[in-house]
Amino acid sequence: MPERILKEIQNIETVELVAICSFKGEIGFKSGNMIPDADIGRIAVYLLRIYAAQKAQGNKLISMELFWNNHFLTARFADGFLIITICSSIEVLALLRITLNVTVANLLENKHFLKWLKKHSQDVNKHLRRGNFDDLEISLISRLG
Repeated sequence: MPERILKEIQNIETVELVAICSFKGEIGFKSGNMIPDADIGRIAVYLLRIYAAQKAQGNKLISMELFWNNHFLTARFADGFLIITICSSIEVLALLRITLNVTVANLLENKHFLKWLKKHSQDVNKHLRRGNFDDLEISLISRLG
């Protein structure tokens, strides 16, 4: 079922990649081959560090939208996982936000997904212990607060 949901998201015009990552930064499900899995994992950890920093400050970060490498990257955070999408047009972001909210609700009712999530769970705060934030992370975090 998660694979079917991801294919539906990728069928939204200009969406090139969609991936579900655990709070460990591991890719569980993916549709699209725009960038290698290792790079998606690094992006996930980067986003999770920002999420953890906001959480530590008492802020609840639900989603982020970034312009990256001439594409629009969206991150939708949920309890224990993150959905990353990459699309080439800003025109679809409103539809994508709605679709991702519905997707999160559907995933949290899916037994196969919940089994995967339990197996790959991790406290997101562990990402804060990975060393100092770089200048770009600090800049992004300061804009969110």
